[in-house]
Amino acid sequence: MNSRITKVLTISCITLFLTCIIGCGDDDEQQPFIGTTGDVQFVLGVEATSGADVLLPVNNLMEGIISPLGSGFEQPAWMSYINAGNTLITSGYATDNTLTGYRLVNGTLTNIGSLITELQTYNYVDVDDNTLLAVGVTRAGFEERIIYTIDKNDMSIRSRARTRIDERKEDGLVAWPTDLIVKGNKLFMSYYLLGAGEDDGVPAFATPNSNEARIAIYSYPELEFEKIITDNRTSDIGNYLSFTSLQEDEMGDIYSFSTSSLASGFTPTPTNPSGFLRIKNGATDFDDSYFFNFETASGGYKVNNAVYAGNGKAVVRMVKDDSGLWATYDPDAENPICSIAIADLYNQTVTKVTEVPLHGGEWGMAHLIHDGKVYINVSDVNGAFIYEVDPGTASAKKGAQLEGNWTKGILALKK
Repeated sequence: MNSRITKVLTISCITLFLTCIIGCGDDDEQQPFIGTTGDVQFVLGVEATSGADVLLPVNNLMEGIISPLGSGFEQPAWMSYINAGNTLITSGYATDNTLTGYRLVNGTLTNIGSLITELQTYNYVDVDDNTLLAVGVTRAGFEERIIYTIDKNDMSIRSRARTRIDERKEDGLVAWPTDLIVKGNKLFMSYYLLGAGEDDGVPAFATPNSNEARIAIYSYPELEFEKIITDNRTSDIGNYLSFTSLQEDEMGDIYSFSTSSLASGFTPTPTNPSGFLRIKNGATDFDDSYFFNFETASGGYKVNNAVYAGNGKAVVRMVKDDSGLWATYDPDAENPICSIAIADLYNQTVTKVTEVPLHGGEWGMAHLIHDGKVYINVSDVNGAFIYEVDPGTASAKKGAQLEGNWTKGILALKK
């Protein structure tokens, strides 16, 4: 992986020192938020320029300068941020197995509790008002994966289901989940096969078997393994730390994206094209009649991440320069390679959003869908901004500037 990914592993070691610099309150305390907009409170997960993560309530996403200095909740490590209905959840990355829940309580962003998992969790799905599912995996070796059923009300683990998903010891490969979605009595889990670091011929995180899309299907809520479905028209679904690899439209159909991209972490580069697949509502197999070849429709771009915004439209972060391994995992890139486009999943067209400049990528794609617009992070070595993207017109507006490296989570809680 690139140096920025390696750097993440050192962040938790300096957090105590950074606390003195940033001056944020302890997680056990209540923190007043800074106003609201309409019926929601906006909250950002920010990587400050010091390297620390801060959970920061904000008043306006489109104006002014947003600073984490002296406010918000400083986080114990490099974090991921999950919008789970009326609960906002933070999850440590690689060095911290803690999940912490936050809610608005009498107008105050409040820590409602934490839990610790045996394995680090990397993928989540908000099932209902009470339940979150999270998948725990190891970064090396052939240990079982664990699907945690979590009670959001008191941040406790309700149950654990242990699974191998798709382990291939003879090839030195293990399954790495990229997203989860629950439909009725089924859990769909997209994943890819990567090197477990146990075979000298298959380096850790190498992906020598990626010319196929794969989804494991489990019963829900029992979480018993049922089957694996595959499709060889494209490549592995999602990428490392993607949270939107499987998304549902208004008709109940599931759409997935595949990157086929070296810059998105797949090595060797898959030969099948980047694109979208579909699972029809009520089905448990890929739709043979649907494949959206994004590379062809876009004139040579590949999907890096995609967010379904409604009415068949997805906001896509895409790349054309696919020459550098992990090149999309650099929010403050000196030579940014990412663009934004609107993909029409129904008509299979791609329209570039010209108002958004070339920018660095992220781990996943921080976003908020609010009042028909999609708010995203756009950053490079010169700074970070929030952009408001209109999927209907394929246009965008530059919003608030971030006093920090980048926005890792853009979230909202109902008042």
